[in-house]
Amino acid sequence: MWKCAMLVCLVSNFVGGDRNHVMTDFDRASWLDDQDFKDMIDYSFEGSRCCNIFVEGLMERVDVMFHQFIKLYGHDYTVNNINRRCNAYLLLAEKPRSLINAVKKVPTAIALTEILIIFNSEIEENSLLFNASFYKNANVNLISPTGRWSLSEMFLLPRVFKKVSRNSNMKHNKGIVDLEGRQLQVATFYVPPMSYLSTSENRTVNEVEGEFFSSNDTMEWDGVEVKLFVIMAKHLNFTWMIRKPNGGYRYGRAKNSTWQGGMIGQLFRKEVDLAFGGIWFTYDPYRYVNLSVPWYQVSIHFLVPRPHPIINFWALTTPITLEVWIAVVVTIAMQSLNIWCKARINPKVPSRFKSFSNTLLELIGRLLGSWAPRQTIGLRVQLHLWHFAGLLIVTAYSSSLAARLTTPDYEQRIDTADQFLESNLTWGREGPIPKFDDYFEEQYREKMRERFQTEKSPAQRQKKIDQGNYAIVGKIIRSMFFPENEIRSSDLHNYRVMKESFGKYYVCFATQPWLVLSIDRMMTRLIEHGFANYFLKDVIQRRTSISLREVRIEQDGDNVDGAVPLQLKPLGAGFIVLFLGHAIATIIFYFELRQNNDEKSILRTIMDMKRVPCMSDQSCRLRRARHQTLRKKRTTNQWNVLIPD
Repeated sequence: MWKCAMLVCLVSNFVGGDRNHVMTDFDRASWLDDQDFKDMIDYSFEGSRCCNIFVEGLMERVDVMFHQFIKLYGHDYTVNNINRRCNAYLLLAEKPRSLINAVKKVPTAIALTEILIIFNSEIEENSLLFNASFYKNANVNLISPTGRWSLSEMFLLPRVFKKVSRNSNMKHNKGIVDLEGRQLQVATFYVPPMSYLSTSENRTVNEVEGEFFSSNDTMEWDGVEVKLFVIMAKHLNFTWMIRKPNGGYRYGRAKNSTWQGGMIGQLFRKEVDLAFGGIWFTYDPYRYVNLSVPWYQVSIHFLVPRPHPIINFWALTTPITLEVWIAVVVTIAMQSLNIWCKARINPKVPSRFKSFSNTLLELIGRLLGSWAPRQTIGLRVQLHLWHFAGLLIVTAYSSSLAARLTTPDYEQRIDTADQFLESNLTWGREGPIPKFDDYFEEQYREKMRERFQTEKSPAQRQKKIDQGNYAIVGKIIRSMFFPENEIRSSDLHNYRVMKESFGKYYVCFATQPWLVLSIDRMMTRLIEHGFANYFLKDVIQRRTSISLREVRIEQDGDNVDGAVPLQLKPLGAGFIVLFLGHAIATIIFYFELRQNNDEKSILRTIMDMKRVPCMSDQSCRLRRARHQTLRKKRTTNQWNVLIPD
């Protein structure tokens, strides 16, 4: 019964339906087998988990292929739109022009891009779809009822479509590949310890003039990144020509939508295929060129002048702070005033304390432990305690003074950015002005810009170093400092490395898009197997001078070996006191001599007056008056000579 119903339905379709509908029913099956199509998808989009699909046309056969792909792919997809996170692209159409227009929308410059083109018609040998220049660095597979083609690897020139007989031949090589001896143009410059290449000559390659390194000196073909590059060249099987960056820049600058000068500019203009030499993994170059996996992290540091020893003329006062000195002076004054007042009131106190100057001098002598007379009735306990307090103070002062005078005292070290700015140091380098946004944080950027001075020659830099108020910029690699410009070893003796860094950056290679996968894979293996660390350690041990190692050694404070001999300047205050005391003693001695001479003269006059008799009453009266005057003078001056009456 059901067979009869089905026959009636088919007859009605032939009789009352359109021919196209009838053909559609017969042609709903795809011209690609499901398993065959799935293998093509897997080889074309290896590891992909999303896809951008461009479909052109409403033909039934296109619709069939589209739904077949969705069923076999099994992952997320976007239709007629671009999801930048997806590197897989399916182009499906029946007209070559539609496929060419779709290719123009795909980011073919990115080496990770994978394209699968399904052309639902027979394709001619001279079709525009076989023009490899349309696809740039993308990996492309082309399928049509006529056959299957795969675009040769992006690292081989010229790129051509090869017809394949097996689906496995549609798989593209990734990672460590064979460049089959292709010659690469490479850029670097002299930047220890990354590269020591320096000798070059002018050549013109690919209609571009440049300076190419040509030395056969093994000492020049050295450096951490040079060693890594040589291993990459061996395993990727390519030859090379290495040139200097052109223009006045080492790396160049981003300007508007282009990159000007330096190695990054050469990559951007496709003059070179690979560049290395301390390239930082930062946002600006990442926008214009492809950066490899970073292999190390460097930090930006400064060499700053070492702290100088502080030689103070008043070093004898440094063991005790100003507050303690004030307390001692006030205590002496108050104690002197107390004893002086007590001597005025208490008759048992020795009479010498009735003079404030005598009291002050005696208390100072007792404090220093240099004066201890016996007659201290009424003050014995007070003065003994005073003497004991002085003993403690003098002992503490003497021990501290010995430690300070025999161990040098240094200025404060410059270890932070704030201390750097407070010290008013200047800094500079040869070549273009550095990009301050990369070097410094925002809070220090403008102030460090103000202190920067461009250097035109090593002589100009040497003059700044001789002046002393100058900092040397560089980077720390494996605990060693490497200046950005050449510095004489003798000039580094008076410099040390700041403890605080101004920034940390990862170092990488920069490549063309078609080479980035291979360089990434090689760099990852070199890091994992320890080659990067080995070359870094080896080059630094062989090429680092002793002066560069010593800038990490502190030479002040605890690192001073033993005591130092004392000089005149730290003891200057002591000699001033000595000379002042000697001068006062000399002056007093002079007046004592004069007083003694006057005393003897008066004594002789009195004795003469006694021996000579009076000639008259008037002369006797005059002699007596003269005698009384001399006696009064003797009493006033408190002579200790007995003058007879």
